[in-house]
Amino acid sequence: MRPNAEPLTAVERARLAYEQMKRREHHAAMTRRARARTRNIALALTMAVMLSLGLGLSIYKDWMPASLRSSAHDMRADSGGRFGQDRTAQVRSHIKGNTCQELKFSNDSGALLGGSFVPCEPESKREAVFPLLPGPNPKGPRLNSIRDAFSR
Repeated sequence: MRPNAEPLTAVERARLAYEQMKRREHHAAMTRRARARTRNIALALTMAVMLSLGLGLSIYKDWMPASLRSSAHDMRADSGGRFGQDRTAQVRSHIKGNTCQELKFSNDSGALLGGSFVPCEPESKREAVFPLLPGPNPKGPRLNSIRDAFSR
C-alpha cells in the first residue's frame, strides 16, 4: 500500500489487478515451458538409449546386414588364418624405384625377425594397371608421356 493510505481509484486497482494477472500468466507459461523441456529431454535421452541398445544388441547377436558389416569384423571372425598360427606380420617399406624392403615382425616379442629386398609390385601387375589404348589417338604422344610418368 501507499504510505499516505489514501483509497485507490478504480483505474489504479484495475492496473494492479492487470499487472498481477500478467505475472501469473508469465509464471504459468514458464512452468509449462519447463515441464515441456523436461519431457523433451527425457524423451530424447530414452530414444538415444534405446537406439544404442538396439544397435549394440544387433552387433552382438550378428543381426547386421552384410552391407553394414565391417571387413575387419569378418577378418576377426576368421580364426583359421596364417596370422593366428605364427603371430608374425610382414611390413613392407618403399626403398627406391620398384624396390621395397620386406621385414617380418613378431607380435609376441615385438622384434623384427628378418627381412629381404623384393620388388614392390610384379611387372605383370603394373602392365595390367596401364593397358595400351586401342587405335590411333590424336593426343597420343602427350597422353602416353603423362601416363608413363605415373607408371614410374
